[in-house]
Amino acid sequence: MLKKATRAVLCLALAAGSAAAQESALSGPVSGLLIDEQSRSVRPIIGMPGSAYAGSPLVRSFDFASTAPDGRNALVAKDQSLYLVRRLDGGAPVWREFAKDAAVPSRVVWSDGAESAGLLNADATQLDLWSGLASEPKLAGSISLSGITERIVSLALDKNAAFAFAATQGESSGTLYLLTAGAEPRMLMPLTQAGALLLTGNALYVADRGLSTVTRVTNWAQNPNLASVASAGSGVADPVGVALSQDGKLLYVANAESRQILAYDLGSNSLKGALDLDFVPSGLDRMGSNSLFLLRNGIAGEQPAQVLDTASQKVYFVPVGLAVSGGE
Repeated sequence: MLKKATRAVLCLALAAGSAAAQESALSGPVSGLLIDEQSRSVRPIIGMPGSAYAGSPLVRSFDFASTAPDGRNALVAKDQSLYLVRRLDGGAPVWREFAKDAAVPSRVVWSDGAESAGLLNADATQLDLWSGLASEPKLAGSISLSGITERIVSLALDKNAAFAFAATQGESSGTLYLLTAGAEPRMLMPLTQAGALLLTGNALYVADRGLSTVTRVTNWAQNPNLASVASAGSGVADPVGVALSQDGKLLYVANAESRQILAYDLGSNSLKGALDLDFVPSGLDRMGSNSLFLLRNGIAGEQPAQVLDTASQKVYFVPVGLAVSGGE
């Protein structure tokens, strides 16, 4: 578990930044993928936590890109087509055309294991659900969101693309919806300020940034069961991300207000530890390994990416140099 009130932000060697500037091909293990908005590229994190850096682009000049939580694949919109790009962790990406003359999505939500993906259109009125991403992608269904007037903040998707969830935000409150193809969005619970969603197995974890709570939702198809698993009273303060440990016994919560990562025992719903940060996290997104999570994306030449390694209970920064040649 995380050590309580322990600061563990480690500095990487300056040599890593120099290596990144000279990188032209993958020369080490890829521990995750980063979106470089400055160069409109997808870049690998080369090396393991503690000695990693952002390598040369594997994908360049995209119109839109979203990396999968498996750390190997991405959906890329480029040149009026939508592609599923595989094997980004191997140095020789494989491009598969998803749809030709496709509109650029405004957002992509992946299932926890990257088996399926949901593509939200530009005006957030339709969510297309795709399944079979590991083999033969197919459109599993489309969900009309035209009846939702609030802004969509976050989404979560079933691994079979059978259903999804949306957390939305209005002027003064938000809503959690269950989304199923062919049916109207179904309200599950009100929210004060919509936050991150995490769907794993038969449980959905819902962060409410306004109340500083994390709620576990089960049995959503019939009579939803809502159970509080973390709250302001146990340390939650503006939760911007939630994640589970590999064994499913710990819930990690990224706090923006207190600049902390908290670990909760789901068996007892008790706080087991906290890790202090010297930056404000913006999320808690898995990066391929079950122990690596992106806390804040980097800005090329300006700001390193910040990565949590739950195995070592430490946070590392990953230098993101200016992009050099490489990629398609």
